[in-house]
Amino acid sequence: MAALPNDSQAPARYDDAFERVDARIFRLEVGVISFAMLAMSLTYFLKIVFEAVIAQRNFVDTFLLRWVHHGDGPAPAELVDSVHGLWTPLLVGTGIVVMSFAAARTIQARKAQQARGGGDVPTAGVPPGNQDDDLAPLPWTLAVAGGALGIATSLVAFGWLVTVVPARTACLLLYIGGLLIFARRARRRGELVAWLLTWAALSLPVGVLIWRIPDQYAWVNDLAKILIMYVGFIGASMASREHRHVALNFGRRLWPKRAAHGIEALSLVVCLAFVILLAALAGDLLLLRLQSDSRLSILPLPEYHIVLPVVICFVLMAIRLTADLVRLLRGATPVEGRA
Repeated sequence: MAALPNDSQAPARYDDAFERVDARIFRLEVGVISFAMLAMSLTYFLKIVFEAVIAQRNFVDTFLLRWVHHGDGPAPAELVDSVHGLWTPLLVGTGIVVMSFAAARTIQARKAQQARGGGDVPTAGVPPGNQDDDLAPLPWTLAVAGGALGIATSLVAFGWLVTVVPARTACLLLYIGGLLIFARRARRRGELVAWLLTWAALSLPVGVLIWRIPDQYAWVNDLAKILIMYVGFIGASMASREHRHVALNFGRRLWPKRAAHGIEALSLVVCLAFVILLAALAGDLLLLRLQSDSRLSILPLPEYHIVLPVVICFVLMAIRLTADLVRLLRGATPVEGRA
């Protein structure tokens, strides 16, 4: 007979056609969530940099004013000018110097280790006996000054690029960079064909979205509304495959063993009915959004994209619960050792 789920073990896996299809769906879900989280992080980062560069009072100024101004009204103009012209550059410069010092010490320690013969790879083109001179550490003052200059230059250049380059161009460059990063990862794993198929299917909708986004970054909040729904509900669908949802264990250990499978089947039926009800409600809400043709406030996308991942989640959960119920009733035996 089919084995009952055990919370302390890995979820059971079966050697059937649905398991193979579901495994591919699960990998697709992992990719969707990874892409959504990466897109949210990068677009919010671009928005923060853009607002900090164009704002007369950036987030460092705001942070310092909260500490030095204790009145109820707005901060005096003299205090704002002092914070913006003196204390903010001083704080940022100190942070850059500290980071540069830490980086310089790390580099010096690594070079010293290599000079003592504990390095991983010898320096190319230098005989083993002559690597001590080649790996002599730079003076820490020169290393810190060079690191601080490099970090400061990079920050200024990046801030200038974010304000000058249009938002759609910046997002397109980030998307192409993501393609190349994942291509390298797929090449190491021997999955170039799967990578090509995935990104070929994804590039068209992503390209249309990038082409339609407005200038600047006021649309990031609208995009986050959609992506956070995919992260939350597709993640819930993934949890149903891994059997990570909160289970109802009431009375499970009190029932006799011969009745355990019947109780398990009943619990799956109840859960399946509840999920089907939620899928129907989500589908009805999706139809209402389609009929209303309402759009997001800034991003030129229909609002039904916010509801779509909810429908996808509950449909997939219903399919997986149905498969679990059929396997239980048929007495299918899970394959040992499969994750």
